[in-house]
Amino acid sequence: MTIDRLSARAAVLLGFATLLLAACGSAKEEAADAPAPSVPEAAASPDAASPAPETAAPAVPEAAAGASGLAAYVDKYPFDKVGGVAWNDHPAVKAGIAATVKDAKARGAIETLEGPAAPIEMRGGKVMSWACEAHNCGPHQWSVHIDPKTGATDVCYFDEEASPAQSRWFLAGGKEERRPGNCQ
Repeated sequence: MTIDRLSARAAVLLGFATLLLAACGSAKEEAADAPAPSVPEAAASPDAASPAPETAAPAVPEAAAGASGLAAYVDKYPFDKVGGVAWNDHPAVKAGIAATVKDAKARGAIETLEGPAAPIEMRGGKVMSWACEAHNCGPHQWSVHIDPKTGATDVCYFDEEASPAQSRWFLAGGKEERRPGNCQ
């Protein structure tokens, strides 16, 4: 290619880029001149910058919601608040853990919110949360499984130092058993 052809192509590309930038600038000016949307319009927009209110529950069948309201936490993290209450502060969760986990050390670890956690999910008809100790997730983790209809609580606690191949399960009704693996 000759220098004249390269110069011509560069001029065309430069002109095209200028047109694109001008079009973007005019769209911004039009947006700036447009009146601000009212609050209801902004909330209805799927691209709204503000997050959904904390009290908004994910789509969960009414039958699964149960009297405790724990199903509203599904797809949220344990530290997220529903109706102003985090998972570990919910009365049904506190009561379930207290009634089920008699080992004070295990209960103290389970009740903390200081480590990483996964989103809460429905598993086997129960609302389940999973969390672990910061910087020690594999070796030290736990999960809480609560029947949203009855409040029956089962808790898995895994401490690799205490038992590298088994987790402790604290079951509703005060029973405890060991199962292979961790709490994931």
